[in-house]
Amino acid sequence: MTHLTVPAMVTALLLSHNALAEEFGTFEEARELLNRATAAVKADKQQAFEKFNGNDPRYRDRDLFVFCFDAMQGRFVAHEAMVSHNVRDLRDYRGKPYGESMLAVADETRVTEVTYLAPFPGTTSHVPKRAFLKRIDDYVCGVSAYLYNGPGSPSEYVIGPSPH
Repeated sequence: MTHLTVPAMVTALLLSHNALAEEFGTFEEARELLNRATAAVKADKQQAFEKFNGNDPRYRDRDLFVFCFDAMQGRFVAHEAMVSHNVRDLRDYRGKPYGESMLAVADETRVTEVTYLAPFPGTTSHVPKRAFLKRIDDYVCGVSAYLYNGPGSPSEYVIGPSPH
């Protein structure tokens, strides 16, 4: 019976390590999600925004989600928590206006990127996060992913504690 327990424990440890490593989406997965979202917005903007805001599983993957804002006014039309907020107001804890950067670099011909510091889930630490952005007519859509997505420890990427 003891021989069965040790292999079972090793298997459980390996599975839990892989589960942790897969808790967060990768940069590649963020880009793929943005490509799907771009196609949806081009097909029917309003329906796409409703799907994004409704956490449709085709546009939500673990911590990855689609956000979109009006390229002229800067107001979010799709976001898990910030619909009607202005992207220009987004700043990281060091004061970097990364929302302004997102608005400035968005392009219709290619995916652009903005890196900023964001709170790491379940901690008071801030770590690098990268937004992948695409302008689609009068809107900018994006998907952000943490630099850290396992394995290892997010503390390897910690920039600093929350100022609050």
